[in-house]
Amino acid sequence: MELVNYYTVLKIDTSADLDTIKKAFRREIALYHPDKNKSEGAKAHFNLLVEGFDILSNPEKRKAYDDMLERSTTNKPILIEQKKQQQYTEWKKEAKKKSDTYWLTDLTDLLLLDLFLDVGLSSLFSGTESLIDGLDDSLGDIFDIF
Repeated sequence: MELVNYYTVLKIDTSADLDTIKKAFRREIALYHPDKNKSEGAKAHFNLLVEGFDILSNPEKRKAYDDMLERSTTNKPILIEQKKQQQYTEWKKEAKKKSDTYWLTDLTDLLLLDLFLDVGLSSLFSGTESLIDGLDDSLGDIFDIF
């Protein structure tokens, strides 16, 4: 099994945080999207970018991937290689489906969707207490009128 170094593909350091990974993905995907790049190898590189982002942006996948990458670069024997190979293969299949969808999506729409999901999901799970408190205060004022 040949393990792709997604850090190299995304041009980031192995210690990169999630925000850095997202920025690198947006920068690179804009270079290889068919709206901007019609070259022969663009689709293959585009697929690698989506794979890399899919793995590195998921904490569980990233931890397992980092372990596989570390073992492959130090040539340590891997006893449970078959299970990890299957896992890696499944990740690549999942990413391929996403990549095919992204490839057909207009670049502007793709970047806007990514930004919307980034902002929408993070705000969905953080700061909801203050949102509910603010809503409660507003409703109290409305009901005070009547």
